[in-house]
Amino acid sequence: MAASSSSATAAAATAMPRNTAGGSSLPGPPPPTPSNHHHAGPSSAGAGGADAALSAFLHRLLLSSPAPQLRSPLAARSQASPSLPPLVSLEAPDQRALRDAADVGYFHLAGHGLPFDLPSSALAELSHIDASSRRASNLRTLGFSEEEEDEQEDADGGADDPAVVFDVCEGDMDALPAAAEYARRMRDVGLRAVALLSGCSDAGIREDPFAEGRRKPRCLVWASKVSAAGDSAPPAAGKAKAYPYVVGLHCQWEASGQDAAPASSWVVNDGGEWTAVGARDGAFLVTIGDIAQVWSNGKLRKVRGMARPTSAPMDTQHGETDRLSLTVLITLPLDNIISPLVPLSDAAGEGDEDRYDEANGAGADGDGWRFHSFLLEDYAWRVFNQRLQFKDPLVRYRI
Repeated sequence: MAASSSSATAAAATAMPRNTAGGSSLPGPPPPTPSNHHHAGPSSAGAGGADAALSAFLHRLLLSSPAPQLRSPLAARSQASPSLPPLVSLEAPDQRALRDAADVGYFHLAGHGLPFDLPSSALAELSHIDASSRRASNLRTLGFSEEEEDEQEDADGGADDPAVVFDVCEGDMDALPAAAEYARRMRDVGLRAVALLSGCSDAGIREDPFAEGRRKPRCLVWASKVSAAGDSAPPAAGKAKAYPYVVGLHCQWEASGQDAAPASSWVVNDGGEWTAVGARDGAFLVTIGDIAQVWSNGKLRKVRGMARPTSAPMDTQHGETDRLSLTVLITLPLDNIISPLVPLSDAAGEGDEDRYDEANGAGADGDGWRFHSFLLEDYAWRVFNQRLQFKDPLVRYRI
């Protein structure tokens, strides 16, 4: 017993790790066992060759695979390839095209009867106007005070890109005959487009809101200066000013020059995604606005904010590369109360209620209304100063 005990003690001492001078005791590797100890032989050599081949294959795979690319949130939510929206003609309106337009929020309008060269003549006159000198006039036209806007700019960290805004009905375009003629004709085209949407059985408004003097429309001409490269990418977040409207009419210019890229207009759809819209010869881009969406009780899809249409070169004296985009808005006086014109039971067809709820995350009250009523003046100020790419300005009024 004593011999076996001393043998066990010696074996334990042998198994204990050794101490080094000034060091600590560290556990040694486990003793070899049948499960982790292999004798070299033909089978192990073959396994080693297979492991080496697999390692070489994985190494080549990693070297040939492209590195993952991170995309900015804005780029990830943009569709850069231009697409063509539904085509609607004032001369021969097609109900199918109108239903498609109501479903996407924008369309091309043909058969308007405007002279081909009138938009270019209007743009040439507007390009001579110094936008910075009309800042106070622009704000008065939109119904805002300069003091309120200064406070908002201080909060936002600076002013946005300049634009010139005119009210067609106020007569402040008398010194711009071509632009005034263009605006008057576009006002008539815009009102006809509203009547067209109202007459569509599936559009949801059910009545022409401007017929028989029911409401007084306002018509605003909005010319914005953009950079020469502005047509190739959507505007920077927070830099695209907007204003509430029923419909917007946008003139699209084709790109000029042998090496010019295809021109695109940019719209923010109802989901907050920038979409590139191509041009059609002789057609205007029409966008459905927030006022029209509320009137239809949510049946009409809208474009969030204002579109940024393709621009045309400015008539400058120093070879500047800035360009102008031209938009006409059909809207209302700011003292109007905006509310749905038809309840949900009349505005939506079979299956449309669930589709609207899924798209907008909203419901309806017991009477079928999807929006609360609101004063346009308060809403217009919020839209003008809100970063429209990140939030739907109508969200607070949805039921």
